[in-house]
Amino acid sequence: MAEKRIFKRSKAFYIISIACLLLITAGFLFWRNYKYNLVNKKLDYLVTDKSNGLYQLNYKNLIIDEVLGNISAENVEMIPDSLVYQTLIDQKTAPENLFYLKIPKLIITGVKTPRALLNKEISAHIIKVENAEIEIQLGNENKEKNTGFSTKMRSDLYRLLLGKLRSIKADSIILENSTLTLMDIKSKTVRCMANGFSLRFSDVVIDSLIKNDSSDIVFSRNLAIHCNHLELPIKSKFYTIQVDGLDFNTQSNHIHTDQIKWKPLLSETDFAKANKYAIDRLDIRIGILDIWQIKLQALLSLQLIADSIQISDASFRIFRDKSFKHDSIDKTHNYPQEAIMRLAIPIHINKILVKGSYIEYKEKNDISDSSGKVMFFNVQAVFNNVTNMQSYIKRNNQMSLLFNASFLNEAVFNAKIRMRLNDRNGNFQLDARLGEIKAVSLNPLLKPIALAELDKGKISSLNFHLDATNIYGKGRLVIIYSDVSLKLLKKDDDKNKYKTKFLPTLAAGFVLKDSNPQNGKTRTGNMVYTRDTQRSIFNMMWKSLFACIKQVAL
Repeated sequence: MAEKRIFKRSKAFYIISIACLLLITAGFLFWRNYKYNLVNKKLDYLVTDKSNGLYQLNYKNLIIDEVLGNISAENVEMIPDSLVYQTLIDQKTAPENLFYLKIPKLIITGVKTPRALLNKEISAHIIKVENAEIEIQLGNENKEKNTGFSTKMRSDLYRLLLGKLRSIKADSIILENSTLTLMDIKSKTVRCMANGFSLRFSDVVIDSLIKNDSSDIVFSRNLAIHCNHLELPIKSKFYTIQVDGLDFNTQSNHIHTDQIKWKPLLSETDFAKANKYAIDRLDIRIGILDIWQIKLQALLSLQLIADSIQISDASFRIFRDKSFKHDSIDKTHNYPQEAIMRLAIPIHINKILVKGSYIEYKEKNDISDSSGKVMFFNVQAVFNNVTNMQSYIKRNNQMSLLFNASFLNEAVFNAKIRMRLNDRNGNFQLDARLGEIKAVSLNPLLKPIALAELDKGKISSLNFHLDATNIYGKGRLVIIYSDVSLKLLKKDDDKNKYKTKFLPTLAAGFVLKDSNPQNGKTRTGNMVYTRDTQRSIFNMMWKSLFACIKQVAL
């Protein structure tokens, strides 16, 4: 029987084992410290060196999990050094845009760390940023309407993000619930402020090959944007633009907003006093706006080309206080078809649809010291061929508006306007029709504005055609009405009431014809009206119509 040998561990074995364990532990601790020091130095180098010392990177609680390939950091800050920036300005090498970045939490998953360290490449699955504060200060060169903004911003981002790295790749980059501020680099004036701002980039590649590739969106193939609230201050001190619930997706090429406001900052009274002239005060609220089939590459070049825009549940309120004198600004070329040619960006929209909306023109009369309203309810309108781009105008130089609404919520109103694009003469044609309405329904409008009152009668129909230019309008009117009686009024300031003038029509030098047709003959209005070039297209339409009505009724 073989003798059973018992292996006895010698003292040397234990010493060697302990020594190996200590070496492994020391090596692990050394690698961990070296790894973090290496990453820290590498990140600092990449940021400061590639920006010529302009940007400094700060962060806390950096954690690297090599097994899972995850990296996280807290309180990440990238802030430009003002002294270095001034030096770069003096050397004429300063970038046109400055970036300020504060990130409470940064998470990167699926990182291939060896490749990042050895080959200057960063490849990850998801880069996620939460609750960031982003500020971009824009140079003056970006104010002009050209592709400079897109090109220069892309160049600055390229240098900032890539620098000494060969490439940055990620399946997704996610920015959630952040704030974004755009401002002028010199004046510090805020151009845009976004809250609840989220971005999702997919298939992100930043390398030397894609630097000048215009087919991607900020170095990615797909982009989704959401913003809870967007403020767009404008140069005028009287208004601001607010957008709620903005969504944009490059896969569907669709923009959606829950609400847009062109919001006056002053009340009607304060607005009139601040301007010192009788100027229109606009209060515009769009319930829902959708822009469909946007051409993405055109948008990147600061052009808006889309199939259609749909506006729903909107209200357009215009107020003018005529107790103030009218301004003397020449509005000869301010017709819509001419104004669109002066827009800051090229646009082409096949169709703009307005649904279920409300339009109000309110005017305060200096004599009556009261306001009357022209109101259109349940507006349904279609604009066709809205463009200022010559290539599209050559194909079709007619822009048109089809308008249907309820006038004063009492009568059907239809209108069609045809406008010639790129025409310095401002040629347009108007055809309008008003359905049956009781005469007394017009009194809330006539009393304060015209100091007149209709106490009986009916208007059966009104048809009006106008051919007009910047200078004059030639109109034709057919209005059918019966048993209409008109009283002229004056304002009793003591009692704040209207009262009838004594022998009003005779005192005014006219007698109203109470019906049309009359004695078997239908009167028509035909006139040529010379435009007041200090007034709008709507004033031209109204004055031409009123001239025809007087011709028929008096």
